[in-house]
Amino acid sequence: MHRISNPSLQKLKPWLLACAFATSTHAAEFPTNPTGWPTPTPTQKPWTRWWWLGSAVDRPNLTRELEEFAKIGIGGVEICPIYGAKGAETRFLNFLSPEWLEMLDHTTAEAKRLGLGVDLTTGTGWPFGGPLVTPEMASADMQWIRHEASAGQTTDIKFKGAPQCIRAYPETGAAVDLMEFAKNGKLAWTPPAGNWQIFGITSRSPIQKVKRAAPGGEGNVLDPFSAKAMTQYLKNFDRAMEQSNGLTPRAHFHDSFEYYGAQWTPSFLTVFKTNRSYDLRDHLPAFAGTGDPDAVARVRSDYRETLDELHLGYLQCWHDWAKQRGSVTRNQAHGSPGNLLDHYAVSEIPETEIFRHVDEDQIPMLRFAASAAHSNGGTLVSAESFTWLDEHFQVTPNQLKGAADFVFLGGVNHVFFHGIPHSPADAKWPGWLFYASTHMGPNGGLWRDLSAFTAYIRRCQSILQEGRPSADVLIYHPIHDLWKNGEEKLPLFTIHNQNEWLWPTTFYATAMDLWKNGITFDYASERMLAKVTVRDGKLLLGSNAFSALVLPSVERMRPATLQRILALAAKGATLIVQDGWPEDVPGFHQAAEQRAELKTLQSKPPQNIIHCQGSVIPSLINRGVRQESMTTHGLRFVRRTHAEGHHYLIVNRSAHAFDGSLPLAVPFESAVILDPWSDTRSGLATGKNGVTLRLEPGQSIIIRTFTERKIDAKPYPAFPNFSTCRPLSGPWDLRFIEGGPTLPQPTRATQLESWTTLTDPAAANFSGTAEYATHFKYDAPPDSPAWLDLGKVAHTARVHLNDQLVGISWHSPHRINVSGFLKPGKNSLRIEVTNLAANRIADLDRRKVEWKQFHEINFVNIDYKLFDAAAWPPLDSGLIGPVSLFTPAPPPGK
Repeated sequence: MHRISNPSLQKLKPWLLACAFATSTHAAEFPTNPTGWPTPTPTQKPWTRWWWLGSAVDRPNLTRELEEFAKIGIGGVEICPIYGAKGAETRFLNFLSPEWLEMLDHTTAEAKRLGLGVDLTTGTGWPFGGPLVTPEMASADMQWIRHEASAGQTTDIKFKGAPQCIRAYPETGAAVDLMEFAKNGKLAWTPPAGNWQIFGITSRSPIQKVKRAAPGGEGNVLDPFSAKAMTQYLKNFDRAMEQSNGLTPRAHFHDSFEYYGAQWTPSFLTVFKTNRSYDLRDHLPAFAGTGDPDAVARVRSDYRETLDELHLGYLQCWHDWAKQRGSVTRNQAHGSPGNLLDHYAVSEIPETEIFRHVDEDQIPMLRFAASAAHSNGGTLVSAESFTWLDEHFQVTPNQLKGAADFVFLGGVNHVFFHGIPHSPADAKWPGWLFYASTHMGPNGGLWRDLSAFTAYIRRCQSILQEGRPSADVLIYHPIHDLWKNGEEKLPLFTIHNQNEWLWPTTFYATAMDLWKNGITFDYASERMLAKVTVRDGKLLLGSNAFSALVLPSVERMRPATLQRILALAAKGATLIVQDGWPEDVPGFHQAAEQRAELKTLQSKPPQNIIHCQGSVIPSLINRGVRQESMTTHGLRFVRRTHAEGHHYLIVNRSAHAFDGSLPLAVPFESAVILDPWSDTRSGLATGKNGVTLRLEPGQSIIIRTFTERKIDAKPYPAFPNFSTCRPLSGPWDLRFIEGGPTLPQPTRATQLESWTTLTDPAAANFSGTAEYATHFKYDAPPDSPAWLDLGKVAHTARVHLNDQLVGISWHSPHRINVSGFLKPGKNSLRIEVTNLAANRIADLDRRKVEWKQFHEINFVNIDYKLFDAAAWPPLDSGLIGPVSLFTPAPPPGK
């Protein structure tokens, strides 16, 4: 346990206790065994968002679930209170009430006992807000007054909200301030001679309620551009938490920017004038979209940049508050109108997410969070994982494995399941549910064999949290190019609309070009560049040393930023200018003077500057930047350094097996291969000019290289090219051992097919586990290498040979190493197969059983329409095979 000794915070002492094992955000330790894994820690394991529906929690159920989480291999929880289940209202606890805090204290104490970490959303539902958020603290919109007026005609304009500024502009001469004429939602003014244009800004608050709020958390959404509002909001937590006797959360969590319609804050005009060096009220026509299009675009760009700064201050206030109380923060920056890199970088644990789609064209988006962490020298990059990966109860283990690998490749090393709803023991199956998730909990259909998947994630993350990132190229992110379009609509840089704001840019194309060509990269914002130094020709930022900085067709840049970049080049850093120098500057104030300064800087550049048109790949390769050729085979990778060399996580994302020698871009004396599906399956890599490797589509592997050390170990036990493939055709004794709604009758199967085709009508509706048993003879010595290939499995399998558990197969190809488990003569084989919950859910809806009873949104499908599975056809389930035993060829003469 560690404690905060700051005397000024002693009054908050209940908050200042923390579980040391759960608060670490530092890198893992390199194992002493060169073929072994780092010692497991809670942070290496996957965590889960844990929805407290209605905060209807109690000690026995909290303990039960936490014990289940620990047993299955989950490392921690993020508590997110939301709306409740109908019929359970008497169990609801108001957020931050003494009773609620007692449950939080119990949770943190039990988590400590079980070796789990605890994070907490700083509110309920999303985004931040609640009952104590007054209209003055609440999010606010911005609306325009645009009106033409003529001399002698009284102008009568009605408006909504509070006027922020209103001015009348004559055809010639000075503007007239009309604020004194705006009263009670009405502007009444009679202009003097001439024609006039009236422009004004009004603002309303509150404009949004907390989405999916928990009892006691309902109320206005907080103003995301006001650090003052955040400070006042957090006082409510301090007052409540002073009553707590429990452990402080490891981290506080802020969900993605979903402050819908928020475009204004009371301090905006003052902050704008200070930060932009001119008064916005003097340029209302341009801000309203009237006049010179260039002036319009520049003023609106300044408006967006000011909101960026204000939101950054809002997040920084929240972060500093949490840090003073012994916690760190996790922040999902995406969705904001500002520079995502800087907003992610506020937190020790930047968090990205994947939503429905898992496509490589999203990799550049994921890299924002990873780059932010790396720029600060941070270790952890988290991800809200598996949200709407497919329809409820239909997400397969194969899909989950592919999605986990995908976020790893995007730079994530701290997976959060999305997620597991708290469900009391007395809730009827399928229990309490959350409407937008892949249900990873006990009733979701994936739980029985989930320990194999959590162990896989833990091993991968133990490597991805070890050492430092190994990125070679730093790409400048030109945020001002995104702000310059001049449109009236405030752009929001979300995960869902990246095809609009990110994909059309050269920045994105360059990132994808590097990704496909096996060159590692991170991003840097304007603020991050201020921290970059140069040593021995390398650009040093956070925890990385980059070989080159790329300016990807940047159109607008401040002179001070370019001066900083040129200074880095003058110190020996390689600068690649793609498609020419920036030709313009952002913003309105002194644009002409700044543009001239920009051109002057460009006229006398230092050495180490390379100009290229189109792809930067040739220029980088000519400068000796490392390139991993494995990407030409459809292999994708993450490369990190460790104390004696490098780590690779390699995933075959192609449709074809890779079988051959894999060259690596880093030199090494020796290398070992580790299978992340096994604690013990590892060994020395072979190959003269690379690593000999076979990877089936979807498979992944860890390679650990040693730059100078020669490792003495047994060769890696790869799946060999066996010359003998023996079908195990049964017959199979099939019995259903757990699940529902009822257990089908046992049967004997002479051929393998989906159990939904059995004559017993209960089988088509069954979700659960069935056991397949058979016997076969084995003639080879017991220590001979042997593998079992299960063929098609729907969806996970536990394999027992001769009454010994060999292992769990979670994904295809369903191959298990059974060497050492076989014996000469008769062998018994039992395979327990668990399917998804979909068939049982469909049966409930066909029988019109009322199981979807939740407040708020109730329960919807992937298209956000009322969920109804009655028309679902039965999903294939069970051991479908064919099952085969791969063994060495018999000796000659046998």
